[in-house]
Amino acid sequence: MPTTALRRTDARRIIAFIFCCLLCLLMAAAPSWGAPKKKHAAPAKKQYKAAAVAPPAAPQVKEWGPYLDVAYELTYWDKNEIKEWREKRDQEVGETLASYIATWNGKLVAGQKGEQPQLFRDRDYLRLAIAQTVDYLQSDSPESLAAAAKTMESLKGKASMPEIAYWSGMVKALQALERDDADDFVTQVYGIWNGSILYIEKNEIATGATSGSVPTNTPFYYRNLISLVVNRAIIARKLDGLNALGPLFVMMNDRNLGEKDSEGKYTKTLVQRIVDGLSAPDSDRYRLNFTVAAIESKRLQQVASAKLDAEGMTEAVQKTYERARTYNDLCFKWAAGPRSSGVVMAAVDYLDMTSFAIPRLADNENAAAYKFFATLPDQEGRSALLKSMAIFNDIAPYSAGGWERAGYQSRELYLKSAHRLWRAVMELALWTGDYYLVKLNTTQDSQSIQSYATSMQMALNSYLNFLTAQQGRGFNDVIPDSAYFGAFEASDKVSYAYRKVSEFSADNGAYNLWFTHRLLSAELFPLSLREVRQTSATLKKDGRYNLYLDYYLPLASRIKQSPAIKKWVSAQRPETATASLAYITAIDKLFAGTATADAPSDTQLVASFQSMREEMQRNPDHPTHNLLKLFYLEEIQKNSNFTKLVKEPNRLDRPF
Repeated sequence: MPTTALRRTDARRIIAFIFCCLLCLLMAAAPSWGAPKKKHAAPAKKQYKAAAVAPPAAPQVKEWGPYLDVAYELTYWDKNEIKEWREKRDQEVGETLASYIATWNGKLVAGQKGEQPQLFRDRDYLRLAIAQTVDYLQSDSPESLAAAAKTMESLKGKASMPEIAYWSGMVKALQALERDDADDFVTQVYGIWNGSILYIEKNEIATGATSGSVPTNTPFYYRNLISLVVNRAIIARKLDGLNALGPLFVMMNDRNLGEKDSEGKYTKTLVQRIVDGLSAPDSDRYRLNFTVAAIESKRLQQVASAKLDAEGMTEAVQKTYERARTYNDLCFKWAAGPRSSGVVMAAVDYLDMTSFAIPRLADNENAAAYKFFATLPDQEGRSALLKSMAIFNDIAPYSAGGWERAGYQSRELYLKSAHRLWRAVMELALWTGDYYLVKLNTTQDSQSIQSYATSMQMALNSYLNFLTAQQGRGFNDVIPDSAYFGAFEASDKVSYAYRKVSEFSADNGAYNLWFTHRLLSAELFPLSLREVRQTSATLKKDGRYNLYLDYYLPLASRIKQSPAIKKWVSAQRPETATASLAYITAIDKLFAGTATADAPSDTQLVASFQSMREEMQRNPDHPTHNLLKLFYLEEIQKNSNFTKLVKEPNRLDRPF
């Protein structure tokens, strides 16, 4: 069905026809009826070249009508861009759009009342409705939208015409947004698609097949519909209940959106990301609201992270972080369930965003937004950790079955997602601990030391308790191997905090906790030779060397006899096995401290395992992570002096 929309080429032909009829001028350069180029995504502005012999001055458009006929080319723009276009057209036409609306509204209302015998064309009503709609899109004035709806009522008898159907549906869809009526909005959007755009597509295909021209108008209609749903309904209005519009984007993904490579293909990329998100294996599939919120949250997170590194903790960066958190919260709200795959993804995103900001606090203490970001290691981070730990505890049983009900396509994808969540929890706890560790090392005030140590212990102990709580649940494969090395790092830092506090304590409580966590660190990572020797030296200095003999030497014996270690070594590559066997062979001598510190073989061995430790920090898939996990689980299930001490540190004050 042909459309009544005036194309730019139509306008050019009309002007040329007028000049030919007058027989007094050669054809001049026709102005572009369309809007200027949109900064981030719009098609390039068409510039019509002058004829071979150009007149002294190009004619200027003196009316709004032709611009309104092609207003579909700009109605997906944002407010500022529409305002800029509108102001330029006001100057070109010599009449403001507001004046045009007032004039024609007066004429058409008078005509409806029968005060004037003049009859008006359908085009006059449509242009007025479009002008009122453009004003609404730029100003958000509900009066303008109501006026547009009233004007469109005069054309309801011709609603089957694609152009009229498009603008009528657009106005009604915008009204549905004003009412937050998701059901009606979905109805109107599909009405625009089925009653207008599909007919315009067919018309252009038919016209192109007979004339050889390439369709040029449909990309603008596509972009308008995409912007209406994504930007206006979901991003701006945060309207829930639009998942039924998901198939629309699948269909749109096959359409030509008319974007060039030089323009960045913003809209095409957005549609592709939405379509990919609707079927992503680690997301909530086929949920449009969730998918758009997740895309926007990730986008803002990336922007905020880049700006934070470039600008520091400015107020602008704070606002971006807050917006990212807003859409992250919407992900939780719009997820398929409280423990769906999408919820896990949203939790990880928030943890990662927080972990990125905390290490940068030290360099931004005088920044404008420091006060906002300083809450991240404290109440914000603590709340995020507890929330994410609860999510993990609830999804862990899926290991035994039920992962498909959470939205995962396979058990492998479920395990990958669970491991990612655990690592995000671990990273935030460790970054928080490091933040307070710096504070602890830069103060001499006893009250401040106590305060920083307490905050540090709360963050790191929450992770250690989280790992301990998994014992006996039978879901060890859900916990990544690197979790135990992370626990070593947490326990190592906590022991240091207790040591600092013990210097100001009146009893042995903090001292006992220091030793307990030093021993726990050695159990979790028995390859930390430097820390073992530091503990030995401290105990000798304090006159408590008996604790080393009672707890550390049995650990050395277990390493030599451990079935888990022997099995692991036999399965490793020759170079890894050789290094591990060298350590195990020398373990008694090293733990006993009988070798001199400058012994070449001893020094090289210590250095090699220090290098391994640094590599393990960078690589969560390092094979030694699995060794630590197997060795720790082998011992923690026993009723030994070590396990008793972990449960009751103050038993050190009683006879052994």
